[in-house]
Amino acid sequence: MIFSKRQNGFYHNLDSTRIYRIILFIPFYLFITQITFSQIPLNLGDYRTAASGDFDDPTIWEEWNGMAWAAAPVKPTLVNNVFIRQSHEVRLRDMESVNHLYLFSAETPGRKLNLQNFELRVNGSLRAFQTIGGVFFINNVSNASIDWIYPETGSIVFVGDSRTVVDRASWSANTLNSRYQVRFRANPGQTLAVNSGFKANSFIIESGTVLQTLNTTGIPACSTFSFNTQNIPAFNGTNPYGNLVIEPGATLISECPGPPTEQLVRRSATIPAALFHLMPGSNLILRGNNPEMEVAEFRMEGNVFYSSGMGTQQMIQSTFATSAIPDTYHNLYFENAADKILRSLISLTGDVERVSGPAPSDGPTFLSFIGTGSQHVTNWEMDLSQIAVDKPSNSLILNNDVRVRNDFFMENGKVNFNGFDLHLNTSGAGTYFYGGGEWLNLHNLFYNDIPTTLTTSNATFPFEDAYQGGVRRMRLTGNTPGGNLNIRFIEIPGANWDPMFDDNDGTPIMYQLNSYFELSGLSSSSDPIVMELAAENLIVDDVDDLRVVSIGIAAPGLHLPGVDADTLWARRDLVFSDLNNTNFTIGSYRVFSILPVDWLETKAVWNNNLVTISWSLAREHGNQKFQIEASRDGVDNFSVIYEVSGMGDTESPRTYSYEYLEDRPWNIVHYRIKQFDYDGKSSYSKVFRLEGSWQELEIPKLYPNPLGLEPLHLILPSHYNQDETFIQIVGMNGAIRFSDSLQLFKDAFDSSTLSPGIYFIKIHEGVRQYTIKLVKK
Repeated sequence: MIFSKRQNGFYHNLDSTRIYRIILFIPFYLFITQITFSQIPLNLGDYRTAASGDFDDPTIWEEWNGMAWAAAPVKPTLVNNVFIRQSHEVRLRDMESVNHLYLFSAETPGRKLNLQNFELRVNGSLRAFQTIGGVFFINNVSNASIDWIYPETGSIVFVGDSRTVVDRASWSANTLNSRYQVRFRANPGQTLAVNSGFKANSFIIESGTVLQTLNTTGIPACSTFSFNTQNIPAFNGTNPYGNLVIEPGATLISECPGPPTEQLVRRSATIPAALFHLMPGSNLILRGNNPEMEVAEFRMEGNVFYSSGMGTQQMIQSTFATSAIPDTYHNLYFENAADKILRSLISLTGDVERVSGPAPSDGPTFLSFIGTGSQHVTNWEMDLSQIAVDKPSNSLILNNDVRVRNDFFMENGKVNFNGFDLHLNTSGAGTYFYGGGEWLNLHNLFYNDIPTTLTTSNATFPFEDAYQGGVRRMRLTGNTPGGNLNIRFIEIPGANWDPMFDDNDGTPIMYQLNSYFELSGLSSSSDPIVMELAAENLIVDDVDDLRVVSIGIAAPGLHLPGVDADTLWARRDLVFSDLNNTNFTIGSYRVFSILPVDWLETKAVWNNNLVTISWSLAREHGNQKFQIEASRDGVDNFSVIYEVSGMGDTESPRTYSYEYLEDRPWNIVHYRIKQFDYDGKSSYSKVFRLEGSWQELEIPKLYPNPLGLEPLHLILPSHYNQDETFIQIVGMNGAIRFSDSLQLFKDAFDSSTLSPGIYFIKIHEGVRQYTIKLVKK
């Protein structure tokens, strides 16, 4: 295609595919400036403005017919490239669409777009241009002098498939008066790249993925998101202004390494943005080693991935005086080979996982778990300076040992250790503080360099009693020689109703729990110590009946009267050396003073659409009723499904049962029985799972997993309606790699197209969904 350019009074032909360098000779100066412009080739159907006016008015447009510009018969649409020329302003009166949008941005461009409160949907890129001799050239400086896109109620919306939406060669962030919104609305699984600094009033990532690049053309620079800098009340003067929001299901990937290549987000070079909001279910993936975000308020409610693959990666930092630093996250993930250094203060409301790479390093770090839902720590043996658990509800679930170098604060909530160990004060310079909560399935407690004075706040150990219910707390008070303390709580169902031994004062012991504490690793000392064991959830007629005993023999030391201050406590007066290599449990000198409901068996079976729940007791005393609780989503979401009245006192075994119809169990169902005494006390059975002939095929099977180069196989249970089953494969960044029927998955999906990484296979049958984690090697 040939255009003409005027030079020295004549027109010369220019090839549209070439790049031109225009040399400006400036008298009396000793240098030459070279400016490089890329000519824009015209395509059949391109539009340009002939005058200012309304977007939907064809008379303001001219269309390129391949040879010349001609009057346009209709307004532009999603397939047309659009050029808005110098001194022309276009106003929207409805939602409109274009392919590439070119705005004249050279000297005195005038206002370009009046969006009003509508959307201009762009299926291509947003670009700046200038005109030389009537020919269009890319211009990498966008207008800074006027509200050339306005007002802030209107939006430029990027739609469609993967591409670069702004590029450093044709856009910049010097549009200081950027009075409009930018919305990213990519198709599912598609990525929109931002390859230039970008300024607006707000950025909203609604769907798909936005890639914020580190542009390495020329001087490397982050493609920073920044905001209007007008010093007027509408834009908060010179204070923080501008929001970047990532909506549920959407993803922002940032390649920006941080200083000295600028911030990921800011208002100006000295003023932060107002808000960065990572909404629930959205993703932020940080690949740079020093991500810097200058923002006044962070709401990290989604998933944050620290994903650098080399060197050392820090967590998000800021430098402006009015900027915040995000210290509260929901889900936090660490992946790839870079060393990850934790911040000094982190609060978590969701999960944390080491997906791959080295374990995150102590900053030194104070990590707090504060979520109201169940929280998981996966593939990470925490070894941190300080840890706090302060959960108003539900459990913190661990899958590795935990090591606390200095301070451990157990404030509230339940920690399920899943059979792993807890190491306290490994540096010898810290503190353990107990304010509330409980520990479940803790294998060993290693308490290093214990205080010389033990109190209820630094020596209360809240082991949950899975068989009898309640929290079987041990607390120690008194003086010590220091050193270490190891505690195990060995859980054995039931109780011994005929232990056949006397306490040291001659009192016959008529009852003892089978579960017991075992203490070891202590230094020798004659310092006096008081041990107290909580009889929570046990039926106690008189607190004075309680005794601290050993298994089958009297415990060392002397009996102290029980107390009923905050709970029922059995108490013992000992010397410190008596604790070492000794076991302790709760006993009683009256047969019926401690009488938990003695659970013999609990069972739930599904057969031919009928669920039968049964439980057997060795004896009952003072039992009012039972409540049957079920959980269909793990073991932390129990709710009452039925209530059964007690049948009176008995010393003989008795069985209860309840039946209900269930056409087909979808997921694994767990149950437990809660027993209520007439005087208000209660106890739980152990948790048990629904059984039945469908059990072996109750969940889908996926193999091989991890997956190499082999085909991927999915086997569904027989109770699935395969004609109504829908399969999705979703990457860790939220990108959907497959989304179609089960039949198409079997016939057409090629697993070799998956890159190495972690994926989630989502299996939908109607409103039900089952998810399997897949690792691709």
